[in-house]
Amino acid sequence: MKLREYHLEDYEEVVDLFYNTVHSVNAEDYTEEQLDAWAPEDKSLPKLDSRLLNSYAVVAEKDGIIVGFGNAEDTGYFDCLYTHKDYQRIGVATLIADSIEKYLYGKGIQIIAVDASVTAKPFFEKREYLVLQKESVERRGQTIAYFKMQKNLMNEHHPVFEKSDTIQK
Repeated sequence: MKLREYHLEDYEEVVDLFYNTVHSVNAEDYTEEQLDAWAPEDKSLPKLDSRLLNSYAVVAEKDGIIVGFGNAEDTGYFDCLYTHKDYQRIGVATLIADSIEKYLYGKGIQIIAVDASVTAKPFFEKREYLVLQKESVERRGQTIAYFKMQKNLMNEHHPVFEKSDTIQK
């Protein structure tokens, strides 16, 4: 598995990954109506490509398939983290999150903020993110719950920040 920068030509594959992941992986924690509001069938996500292009965004590839993607803003906001529905629990999200945290640490960010889904909350808790509060957002007439979480990068020594950079352009 390799990690590389996101490119505009990845957009269609990333949108398919997003849609399929939300509708399968998150199905245990959200209703079908909430999933449809979060990831619509027409895959109309007009702001996603600009968010990815205007932030630190990476994709994980395995055998030529994009198996995950994530991004973060230079402000310390960890925006997206999605793993392909068929590549769960093999380290994809960890690889991407390590890269994003290392990038933000290198930018001098002390606190990383993330809005984590109910499904993603345990992953971020294992990475020492703390829940600040439970919130909800309205999307296409549906209320979707999530958790505001944060991680203090200055609390302790983080070995991930010492690894060599493995991002390919």
